[in-house]
Parts: sequence; C-alpha cells; structure tokens
Amino acid sequence: MFSGGRKLACGLAVLVALFGLGAVAKTAALTRWDTAFDERLAERRTSGLTWLAKAATDVAQTSVGVTLALLLPLVLWMLHRRRDAVRVLLTFAGALTLTLVAKVTVAEHRPPARLWVEVPDTAQSFPSGHTTIAAALALALVLLVRGRARALAAVLGVLLTAGVALARMYLGVHYPPDVAGGVLSVTAALLLTLGFLELPPVARRLPPRDRPDDKLREAAAASR
Repeated sequence: MFSGGRKLACGLAVLVALFGLGAVAKTAALTRWDTAFDERLAERRTSGLTWLAKAATDVAQTSVGVTLALLLPLVLWMLHRRRDAVRVLLTFAGALTLTLVAKVTVAEHRPPARLWVEVPDTAQSFPSGHTTIAAALALALVLLVRGRARALAAVLGVLLTAGVALARMYLGVHYPPDVAGGVLSVTAALLLTLGFLELPPVARRLPPRDRPDDKLREAAAASR
C-alpha cells in the first residue's frame, strides 16, 4: 500500500491531469469531435431513453450531493465508523470543491443549445458536477458496505457513475471530457484525503480503527 506522502503525490498528479484535461477540452479540434459525438447520441434519442436520462440526472443533482455529503458521514459516525465518516465527508467536500474551482478556472462553454434536452444549471461545462456526485456516491457506497457485499456495491457504483455520465451527454449538456473530469475530481479528492489522513500528525488525532470483533465480544460479555 502507498504511504500517506505517496497518496498525496498521486492526488496532486491527478489534480494536474484534471486541469490539463480541461485545457485540452477547450481546443477547437476536440470541441468539434465532442460536438459530433453528442450529435450522434442525439440521433438515438427516444422518449423512454430520455426519461431514463432525466431520472439519472435527478439522482445526481447538486442538492442530492450536498445532502449525502452530510448524511452519510453522520450515519457512519453513529455506527461508530468514525474514520470512514471523516473519509467520506472530506472526499465529498473535496470533490465538490474541486469541481467548482475547475468550472470557474477552465470556463468551458456548454455544447450547442440546439442539442439540449433540458437547460443546464450552470454556464460552465467542465467538469460535470452530476458525474462528480455520482462517482462520490459510488465511492461512499463502497466504504459504507462491508464484507462480500462490498464487491456488489462497487459494481453498482460503477454502473451508477457510467449511467449518469452517459445521461449527461445524451441530454446534450456535456461533452465526454466533462464527465471524465468529474471522475478525476473524485479520484483526486479521495487520494488527497487518504494521504492527508495518513500523515502522522493527523493520524494520531483520528479516532482508533474500528474493531467489530472486539465490540461483539464486549457485547457478549455484557449479556452474560
């Protein structure tokens, strides 16, 4: 496993990649290709697929992301999984912050309005906030679930993220680099969070690691 310092370094590398992708996404050549890709998706629209795409968008709204960023850590804290609670809170908050900063800094225009099925909530296209929220939720699910069910949670998380990303392009409000940028925002936030929390001065101040077996033994002893 990587040390805290290496995770921080990897997180910074992903952060550089995020803003590098944003710079490339604004080039005329890539914008032409991206627009053509969205146009091909638009040609395949049906009423049923459009309904599904709008539903996927609703699942990953900003209000949903902010609510989950507060609710999931609270649930984990109440379950005495305080380290996981801190990880989820910082990763969610970090990903949303990075997405906002990248939107303002990169300032990429949305696809042409003729492709929109619905009006975007912001003028900036890169990165996709909805994809960021979906990827952060997928990560939170993996942390929330334990045991053999964690693999299933990971699969569901990947499907959720991919579904929301495809929906945003299908609705004509994002380009492919935008949804990739959303995933990069979460990846950078996760690595930076893990690296920061594993630094010795910080790690010493965190709650001790959860040990469910010890808790079960204590509960059994108390019931005797």
